[in-house]
Amino acid sequence: MLAILALAAGLTAPPQPRVLTLPTAIELARAAIDACVAKGEHVSAAVVDAQGVPLVVLRDDMSPKPPIAAPRKANTAVVFGEPGSVLEPRQKTDPDFAARLAADPERLNPHVGSLPLRVGTFVVGGLAVADTSHETADRCARAALAQFPQFH
Repeated sequence: MLAILALAAGLTAPPQPRVLTLPTAIELARAAIDACVAKGEHVSAAVVDAQGVPLVVLRDDMSPKPPIAAPRKANTAVVFGEPGSVLEPRQKTDPDFAARLAADPERLNPHVGSLPLRVGTFVVGGLAVADTSHETADRCARAALAQFPQFH
């Protein structure tokens, strides 16, 4: 009803953020894996949508682990709107935050290597790299994200 009144009054709705598409999600995950392979690391990468639901999970064929951590890390970046580089230290210093994470270990992993994907002020998804050191995962995720200026 309010939307109809706003349109009748000549007001327009605020612009909606661009949607994170499957082709873009695949390119973003591939860029993250490629960044790690260039460093000699074989990893998995995941991109999730604004609800934290995986759009794509890719695993380098030489990755030593199944791709379990990456989607959880990407979801956590979406849920909290912060990168793992902020969330992992918080887990160690904030008991309430740590308890929330421990209550949902199948969906939440605050480790470094995850980034929220933003368009303006909107979190439209998350990217995460896993199965390597946290520092390397973070560098690879950030290198991939740098190739996609529509997200920040």
